[in-house]
Amino acid sequence: HKIITLIQNMKQSKLIIADFGCGTAQLAESIGSQHKVHSFDLVAANSHVTACDIAHVPLDSACVDIGVFCLSLMGTNYPEFIKESNRVLKLNSKLIIAEVSSRFGDEYVVNQFVQSMKSEAGFEIVQKRNIQNFFMLFLFKKIRSTQNQTPKLPKLKPCLYKRR
Repeated sequence: HKIITLIQNMKQSKLIIADFGCGTAQLAESIGSQHKVHSFDLVAANSHVTACDIAHVPLDSACVDIGVFCLSLMGTNYPEFIKESNRVLKLNSKLIIAEVSSRFGDEYVVNQFVQSMKSEAGFEIVQKRNIQNFFMLFLFKKIRSTQNQTPKLPKLKPCLYKRR
């Protein structure tokens, strides 16, 4: 919901969006009539989803306006996913990342992540929000190409689910 609002607040039409690790492609279903949404996941849950490794999506370089990772940096090779987003995103385009706060552990790791995204991955922070102490929402801007080099990013903790 917050990601959809963030995209709608950009007030641009016909954006090209890559949804990395999209699950059931809710983003495409929600805003696909206003924008072109490419939905990628390991398994095609429906006709909106292209099944693939999100470290290697079938898009040309520098063709995307917005990249989205919503609870999809779960792989231990998540820096490869970030590298791929840098490849497909246009210069000055946006990257939205939403992750469970506990994966970062503390504010030090959050800051390390933000700094590494700039120094290693070519993305500068535009906005950072903690949502209800449960999710972190980051909005980055692509400031340079990383020439297909895998960035050195901090290791994130595994996502632990608690029975309620």
